[in-house]
Amino acid sequence: MRKGERKRQLLEQARALIAAEGFRAATPERLAAAAGVTPARLARHFPDYDSLVRAVLNDLRAVTFPTPDPHALPPDPAGQLQALLDGYLAAAREPTVGFRVLLRALTELTTADRRAELTAVLLECTEPLVRLLQAGQQTGVFRRLDSQVAAWELLQAVLGYALTGPRDVPETEGDPASPLDTLLHGLLKTDV
Repeated sequence: MRKGERKRQLLEQARALIAAEGFRAATPERLAAAAGVTPARLARHFPDYDSLVRAVLNDLRAVTFPTPDPHALPPDPAGQLQALLDGYLAAAREPTVGFRVLLRALTELTTADRRAELTAVLLECTEPLVRLLQAGQQTGVFRRLDSQVAAWELLQAVLGYALTGPRDVPETEGDPASPLDTLLHGLLKTDV
């Protein structure tokens, strides 16, 4: 097996172990045993626990919130943002291994260095949202506001949904709206 393939396999195994048992369970010894490699072979890719955790965190954005095909998105910024958030929410409803690792990271990683690394991952997750919000502001669809703050709040809403589980919003008269629909409506420049 090539070095890059082996490293990807080890990262997949590490994510599975962390998703199932948490970050404390992902010791180099446990990971080597679960992956069927020797600790020395594992050390070629991840010399210590810190490098392993850093690699898992750096890989989280791609495995948690995959970037949708731009050709499959609606043409308007509001539709694109809705589609992107629907994808994020789908990841929260049916959590993948990557999403479960992200949730564990949110609740288990407490040192300042780890929190800083996790914040960097979350900011990377907001980048597609920021771009769509800025495009919508340029076309006059979305209100003028700090797009980074709005993207951060939207991502936190998705993560909060995942951490607390789906909650039934009391129904009112008319069409029921999802919580994200309500947030998106607040971003729109005009009442549509």
